[in-house]
Amino acid sequence: MRYEKAMHSLHHSQFSADSEYQAEFSHYRDAIWVHSCADGSTVGRFGKNGVDIHNTITEQLAGAPECRHCTHGRVTAADWQMFREKALEYWRVDIPIDTFDPKFFKESNS
Repeated sequence: MRYEKAMHSLHHSQFSADSEYQAEFSHYRDAIWVHSCADGSTVGRFGKNGVDIHNTITEQLAGAPECRHCTHGRVTAADWQMFREKALEYWRVDIPIDTFDPKFFKESNS
């Protein structure tokens, strides 16, 4: 049941300019995933409780580390800006600014 709910929550997908990567956006605007079309690995995730920016599994098998940049804990507006910049730099995926709802950001006074 949880899997079905998660699948229904996916809003839409967007491919990079060269179609090497695909971004998926949650219908609830609380998570974004970036996948490699070459090997299917998830290379990016932005959610209300952290950020994962990884190398592909193919790159990891060739000796690259798993993480390029990862955080744990509530995300901030600065994290969101960084994720969008790195998605464009690393994967040529332009993540629209409105795909994550700012209500999920950690409050600045917390």
